[in-house]
Amino acid sequence: MNEFYLLMIPIGLVLLIIASKTAGIVRDVSPFAYPNARIMAKQGKIISNSTFGELAESKSLEEVVNHLKETEYVDYLTEYVGDSYKITDIERALNIHMANIYEEIHRITPDSVKPVFEVLLKRWDIENIIRTLRCLDAKKDPNNYMIAIGTFSNSQREQLAKSTSIDEVVMSITPELEHVLNNVQDEDLVQIENTLLSYYYESLWRFLDNSRDNNILLLREYYGMIIDATNILSALRLNVMEETSDIPGNFLPVTFGVPLEDLKGISTAEEIGIVINILAKTQYSKIFEENMTEYEKNKNIAVFEQALQDIIVSKGKDISILNPLGVGPTIGYLAQKQSEVRKLKAIIIGIYEGLEPEKIKRYVGVS
Repeated sequence: MNEFYLLMIPIGLVLLIIASKTAGIVRDVSPFAYPNARIMAKQGKIISNSTFGELAESKSLEEVVNHLKETEYVDYLTEYVGDSYKITDIERALNIHMANIYEEIHRITPDSVKPVFEVLLKRWDIENIIRTLRCLDAKKDPNNYMIAIGTFSNSQREQLAKSTSIDEVVMSITPELEHVLNNVQDEDLVQIENTLLSYYYESLWRFLDNSRDNNILLLREYYGMIIDATNILSALRLNVMEETSDIPGNFLPVTFGVPLEDLKGISTAEEIGIVINILAKTQYSKIFEENMTEYEKNKNIAVFEQALQDIIVSKGKDISILNPLGVGPTIGYLAQKQSEVRKLKAIIIGIYEGLEPEKIKRYVGVS
């Protein structure tokens, strides 16, 4: 009998350890069960490549809008576009739809990652500030361009929209952003916009870079790639424009996989082909290798922009598949949704400018 008990002691310890580990896993993943179910339901509404192809062949913006009214964009297009079919109204409807996606995710996401989405919502606060400043410059009514999403209260947004000067804009916003604007309010509009966006990315990265939580680390990897893509595209644009003054000031204040020195190298490279060598040790070199022939046909960096977007979507899907019980599905969905909105904007701009359908399809990566 004593031997039996002696044998059961280690077995009991093993079972206790397994139970403890299992409880920990359940505790970590159970908060994501409801939001992931909501996200999975939304995945089925993502627009397919075949539909993008059909939209690219539309003869007018009215045709695009009518087609999109058969999708989840219907309420936004009905409210903000109506029968005018103005490109600015269509873009506003798309932007507000995307903003609402972020707000919904912020609302349903577990407390462990909610602070990240709180920071992400500030992007729409900054967008509203920028829109107000642009309206002041163009003498337009900001109310026609505001997005009622973000961390600002309704009264703050109303006060912001009533602003008649940059001083009043500063007085209407949160102390956090007031401090940022105070330092640049005498600068030109482009500098003010860059400063606000730089502050946003610094705030986001400060949070993502100081956490060891597995879900936060996945978000860091995803948004790190977005930062890389943004910086690489800025470098390519500088190269095309042969702009050499204040090169560092054209990049985001944070980097991920591509350091500042490499971005400077891309900006000043004598030919785009050199970019392959500069990015040789990164996951982005293959993009330039595979798309260099297409680039040489038209000398248009849009081909690289689309390829960078595709790799971000691919990374989002990979994260979703490999981490299905945590924040993975949210990352995968956001990657696809942001790509969807970007492609829709490219299509409506292409149709507005009278581009051939095949050219529009190339720009959005569908055949």
